[in-house]
Amino acid sequence: MDKKRILIYISLFLATLAIATQGFTNIGLDGLLVPMIFTFVYFTVIFIIATVIKNNSIVDIGWGMGFVVGSWLTLFVTEDPTILSYVIVGFISVWGLRLSLRLLKRNYGKPEDFRYAQWRKEWGDNVVVIAFFRVFMIQGIINFLVGSASYSVIKYNEFSLDSNHRYFVYAALFVALIGLFFEVVGDEQLRRHIAKGTHTLLQSGLWSITRHPNYLGEILIWIGLYASGITLIFTDSINPIYYLFLIISPIIMSTVLIKVSTPLLEKNMEKYDAWEEYTKRVPMIFPWTKK
Repeated sequence: MDKKRILIYISLFLATLAIATQGFTNIGLDGLLVPMIFTFVYFTVIFIIATVIKNNSIVDIGWGMGFVVGSWLTLFVTEDPTILSYVIVGFISVWGLRLSLRLLKRNYGKPEDFRYAQWRKEWGDNVVVIAFFRVFMIQGIINFLVGSASYSVIKYNEFSLDSNHRYFVYAALFVALIGLFFEVVGDEQLRRHIAKGTHTLLQSGLWSITRHPNYLGEILIWIGLYASGITLIFTDSINPIYYLFLIISPIIMSTVLIKVSTPLLEKNMEKYDAWEEYTKRVPMIFPWTKK
């Protein structure tokens, strides 16, 4: 591994540690160190299993559960959780469990996903070392950074049912619910379409207004969860600048889905005859926008 890449990984780890400790000022149970440590341990365990069975794509199955356990650990080390804390933990639990169980059911007993299989070929004899950093540790970093805003809301929010900002919180959670709707319904429509065995391109339902309703749903989920804690900037429980900086949570998730996951998936979808016409008619992520 070249020195430049090593420096990048060190920098990413230090940035992650800085977020977990609020700029190295809150090291201990009062910060987000517990979910951060768990996240790296969790993805290391998945890496060991993946190496044994020679299937790095199982990291996708474990992705959702990383947030579930991270949110519960945060709740356990929170002294005075509010009803909003429990709502967010419950929401993430439903979302994460559904995602991991769905991927487990879909991929169990199947060969390594085409993306990871291609990387395995490209990396050759160095696949174990390279995969540890470029697949598992990178996903660990992204997993924690995306979850960090929600963990902060769980830990530091001062929400009450009679607060002046409660309607803003309700609106933010509604956005997250809309995201969950797009993800769940989009996945189910795709499952039913594949079950028909027609081997054609799905262009109906939610897939008629966006080429990736499940990705749109995930983006909305993390935007909503982040926004549910925006009132933290008006309290003394956390540095407002720190929480504003945590907007990197939905930004990172959106960037990964739009710039990384979607192009890889769409490259594989070009095999369908109707693909070119479909891309001209239906926007990639956001409905009712131009291509």
